Amino acid sequence: MFELRRIKYEGVDDSQYPHSLFSIDLDSEQFTSIQYADVVRLRSIVVALKHIVQQRAVPERKMRSALTDEQFTEYVKSYDWDMSHVEYDDRDDMPWQLVHYMEMVRDGDKYTRIANLFKRSKKRDGLGRTAFERYESKASGYYEEAVMDLCNYVDTDPKRNPNPDSKLAGEILRWLDRDVNPEPGFGPDIGAEGVPRIRGTKSIYTQIDTHPVVGVRLRKHWRQREALSKAALELLYDELEEDMLTDEQRQKLQQRRDALSASNLHPEKD
Repeated sequence: MFELRRIKYEGVDDSQYPHSLFSIDLDSEQFTSIQYADVVRLRSIVVALKHIVQQRAVPERKMRSALTDEQFTEYVKSYDWDMSHVEYDDRDDMPWQLVHYMEMVRDGDKYTRIANLFKRSKKRDGLGRTAFERYESKASGYYEEAVMDLCNYVDTDPKRNPNPDSKLAGEILRWLDRDVNPEPGFGPDIGAEGVPRIRGTKSIYTQIDTHPVVGVRLRKHWRQREALSKAALELLYDELEEDMLTDEQRQKLQQRRDALSASNLHPEKD
């Protein structure tokens, strides 16, 4: 239950995907009784779900261990169709805006390292600056330009951004290791520790070690998450009633089902 809750409430954005966990609050502890063999399989499911929590792919042998033969066959077949209407438009490429952004961040990091070499330098130039201050100023310039560009990319307020792109903003934010608030006065700090970085990059300042789940990896993540979640729920409860849903939840679930049906009927791009 702990793993399922973390996946549902702390995992990848599921607003565009119909899934089993949507209709379950995961609060009820009125579990069903299961045989020892199912207890062993439930343990295997928990091991596999830990990979999902960490947004890592589950090895095939662990999927086979966690699922029955029928469930594994269904899981494999799920790759033949789109789980969401957004899947066929997904890409595994980093947005070019982030490529340019990270180039400036790397330049800032370079001058930060050079500045640190001159921390004890006392000699000053014609403007009264030490070598440390000169290189630190250069680094700050790159960080500042990078953050300004980033905030412009993710700002969806038309009052500040004449050409907001919510889809691009969401795609960019998925790659970053921290949230970015583009509102004036709330942006990232201009410094090596404060600038957002690409998730999973090797830096002492990166706050999230795992890579973002996008594109092809996102398709696999969702199919593994759904197969394992369904398998776990079937072992935990006798039956899963939609009567447990609120009217709002039921409406949202139907909307997702409608979107899924539309994507299966019309998988071509416009």
